[in-house]
Amino acid sequence: MKELKLRYKNVTAELVTVYFVKPIISNELNSRCQVDLIDMQSHKVIMVYQDHLTKFVQLRSLKSKQAEEVAYHLLDIFTTFGAPSILQSDNVREFANKVVKEVCAMWPELKIVHGKPRHSQSQGSVEKANQDIEKIICAWLESNKTTKWSEGLRFIQFMKNRAYHAEINRSPYEAMFGCKAKVGLNSLPKDALVELSTEEELESILNEDENRLNEERETEPNITDAVINEDEEI
Repeated sequence: MKELKLRYKNVTAELVTVYFVKPIISNELNSRCQVDLIDMQSHKVIMVYQDHLTKFVQLRSLKSKQAEEVAYHLLDIFTTFGAPSILQSDNVREFANKVVKEVCAMWPELKIVHGKPRHSQSQGSVEKANQDIEKIICAWLESNKTTKWSEGLRFIQFMKNRAYHAEINRSPYEAMFGCKAKVGLNSLPKDALVELSTEEELESILNEDENRLNEERETEPNITDAVINEDEEI
């Protein structure tokens, strides 16, 4: 109402409620997911699949926009993470219907429905995700001095999912798996990682760190003893 009053007059609260779209609320993983397609150069397409609750994104490189190819890649995701109850699509309703039919034909046990097309709430979320993905792709191509974006799609997906998401107040990776995304042993000092290649070498470094910490604890002054001695003098 504050924003409307700055631009318009005679707009009542009753009118606002008529056009207000209730937000989609997802209380569990895979309740509602959305699939969208991004056109790229060289006649290729990126399939963007996003879980509405966690905002976790999965990307796939496609050769076409055919429902059969989209369904094939969705089936790979469904058999790993489970299938959603509702599959949303920003494309026309016929496309979503074809995709659902193709997936169910490949997996007869599956039963899902396609959501309403172009729902403003989910559409805005996916459009924002698509914009972020395109920006990350450009940055990755420039950083790696290459034009082969499909080779970097896995890294781009990881970068997108580990980034902070304001709507869920954490990264999509944290929302999905309950912990921050890790990249191997990057928590260790860089100089210790240079020659590290076996588990035995890793155990040796960890033992050295533990011994060093124990030695530091032993050499630290005992605050409790200092307080007791001070009281005795008083």
